[in-house]
Amino acid sequence: MLLKYLFFIFLVALLVIFADFTRRKGFDNLKIYRTIENNRIVEGETFEMTMVLENNKRLPLFFLAIEEKIPSGLKYGTEATIFKEGNDIWHVSKYSVKWHERKKRIYTLVGAQRGAYLIKNMRINLGDIFGFSASTKEKEDYIEILVYPKIHGINKYEFDITNFQGEDAVRRWVHKDPLFIKGIREYNVEDRMKDIHWKSSLKMNKLMVKDYDYTSERELVIILNIQCGDPYWTNIQNDAIDSGARIAASLAAKALKEGIPTGLWTNAQLVTFDTKAPNEIQPAMNNFSSIMEMCARVDLAIKCDFNEYLTSRLQYFNPNCTYVIISPYFNEKDINVITKIRRNGYRLKLIDVSLKSNLPSIDGVEKIVYKGGVK
Repeated sequence: MLLKYLFFIFLVALLVIFADFTRRKGFDNLKIYRTIENNRIVEGETFEMTMVLENNKRLPLFFLAIEEKIPSGLKYGTEATIFKEGNDIWHVSKYSVKWHERKKRIYTLVGAQRGAYLIKNMRINLGDIFGFSASTKEKEDYIEILVYPKIHGINKYEFDITNFQGEDAVRRWVHKDPLFIKGIREYNVEDRMKDIHWKSSLKMNKLMVKDYDYTSERELVIILNIQCGDPYWTNIQNDAIDSGARIAASLAAKALKEGIPTGLWTNAQLVTFDTKAPNEIQPAMNNFSSIMEMCARVDLAIKCDFNEYLTSRLQYFNPNCTYVIISPYFNEKDINVITKIRRNGYRLKLIDVSLKSNLPSIDGVEKIVYKGGVK
């Protein structure tokens, strides 16, 4: 009886020693990494991420739990075990792996919000078969996900006026060719004095101007301002910034489709992890992917105040280009710089994306107001 008892104690001790040994040696020749087929998606689109485990040794892993830190702009599209740690969300997956075994597990995630995200942090927990002890190891496995803003037809956005209605909306709104006069129309605040047709004005007893034909020879630059107040760090408005990025992307898509060389400038910090992304994309016909990437990378922080940014770009303004400023906020310095640009003869348009539709008007510059919806 005593021998049986001693044998049982010996067997249990042997199992405990073996379990502890497999735990201590569990990280040896253990490879854990993630793969993704497509890291560029549009808001609301799903994508698959694959967790790969390779246990390249003769010892099994009885208990393996992997905790992954997931950025808040990404959501799990499949049933998952998650927990919160402060403001961070962690996903937990559990495994048992045999010796010399390779396992895969596929997860579905959703790009819930525009942005550039880095999935990197993992905590790997190895436990013994009895659950008496565990070892933890931190690991960084870098995967960048770009979530592009969702594009809508520009005439689907709810503006206070109907400038964007119709198939040739962008062409009619921003491009005119001074070489081809197609008629005479009534003067409005955005017209140049030199375009006034004085003979018709005297006859009609009101100012009339020459109406030029449209052309695709002119260029378009969209200037996205993300500064929402002074100082900027106390006035960050996520919705206004996201609306500006979506409208910029949609306007660029429409303009490029109509054959108009299009570029994008911004005073935003750009979220990048391996390379330094430029804040300016010059007008060209092959810019769609670059503009979409910039709109995804636009951060909530500014690189500099908007008036400073415009001042730094003054030497690059082109008289053959139309500039569309998308902004949630102007201060007096901004207005002064924009007025100076207009007086220098450059063609400007304003799109108000402020949450209260209160972007100040500027003399001689047409403004439209985004009402916050999509039809």
